[in-house]
Amino acid sequence: MYAPLISTSVTPTDKSPASYWHATHQSESFPSLSLNIDTEYLIIGGGYTGLSAAIALAEAKKNVTLLDANNIGFGCAGRNAGFVLSGSGRLSLAAIEKNFSKRIALGMQREFDDSVALLHQRISQYAMNVDLTKGPYIKLAHNKAQANNLRQNAIRQNLHFGSSIQLLSKSDIDARLDIRGIFGAVETQGACLHPLKLADEYARISTQLGASLYCNTPVSAIVKHHDGYKIATTKGTVFAQNVIIASNAYTPKIFHKAVDNRQFPVQSSILVTPPLTPEQQKLTGLTSPMSFMDTRMMKYYYRVLPDGWLLFGGRGAVRGENANSKTNQQRLYHAMATMFPALKPLGIDYFWSGWVSVSLDSMPRIFTHDEGRLGYAMGYCGSGVAFAAYAGQQLVKRMLDSDSVDTSLPLYQSPLPRYPFAACRRLALRGLYKWAKIAQA
Repeated sequence: MYAPLISTSVTPTDKSPASYWHATHQSESFPSLSLNIDTEYLIIGGGYTGLSAAIALAEAKKNVTLLDANNIGFGCAGRNAGFVLSGSGRLSLAAIEKNFSKRIALGMQREFDDSVALLHQRISQYAMNVDLTKGPYIKLAHNKAQANNLRQNAIRQNLHFGSSIQLLSKSDIDARLDIRGIFGAVETQGACLHPLKLADEYARISTQLGASLYCNTPVSAIVKHHDGYKIATTKGTVFAQNVIIASNAYTPKIFHKAVDNRQFPVQSSILVTPPLTPEQQKLTGLTSPMSFMDTRMMKYYYRVLPDGWLLFGGRGAVRGENANSKTNQQRLYHAMATMFPALKPLGIDYFWSGWVSVSLDSMPRIFTHDEGRLGYAMGYCGSGVAFAAYAGQQLVKRMLDSDSVDTSLPLYQSPLPRYPFAACRRLALRGLYKWAKIAQA
């Protein structure tokens, strides 16, 4: 498996994961770049951020070219769980208010809510087929202290941020679900979709609007040129006036000074069971589309898919070569079976892993350099289905000098902080996982 802290870059020969998403959808293929070209805007990365930026630029009638090192949906866009959440990074609104101010927290809430609104608006405007399903999103407390924290944060968000969060006691959860080790929860209206179909639809829209997409075209160098940038690939050179780096967790370890050592790729793994039988649905309470996340330091997240399969995800292995190991699979399956004993006989039909971009301060960034001619958006910390596409649009607005972006917000104010002792990131992650195992026992 591609390992961003070791491998030079994603290559065309890297295989897409054997995921449920790839098994149920075949993405459109695009040609590789085979000649030298000139473009007004070059986007590097064909995930949600890059494709959304391509749509925004094409809507603004700009000449735009997008390059991806592999195929559309190879990275996070084709590996995530498909949760549509109002948020990104790892900071709650309460934490943002504490770290900055209430004004900043309200501003960030607008960004998060606008990201979900943008997704729904595009689905409607462009008749996107993404298997969108709506249902409850439930955040589950794995101990009594977290149950109290969830309750207090929910009350605060309802009072001060206009949220509509429903409080659920342990008895409320017990009445609805046969799930073990849960001490309370909060519930909001949620939505989920097919993430690979979403990426494919973004690609369809961007090309229809006039963007040029090239896949299987790794970028090996970005060099400042007298009137823009010279971008080297394996088969051709691109001369671009402006560059957007949208490769997120799949950014090569040494790529450009604007992003080198400024994000930490961390693995997340997902399994999908065979379809639940009617009896298993009744026993567990998992009878319709719904999504969950818990409060552990290393969270578990799961959802009932439209066809009755169960998707269950959590932290992956530290090293890329261990991504699909039996140990990694059994650890995740054991967690699922412990929570839902009725599902222990199910087994695993699909298992895959992917990389998530984690920022040092848990805050994503949408930032520009070189007087707005080079920009990037990344560091979503695993919450990017809605926000990554919004970030691509907002990055374009910044580069087009739009005054509609509130640049006083922290995600626009400063670049991603550089990781100190970057070479030790995996060693530190291994230590964190060991600590989390003890802390959550």
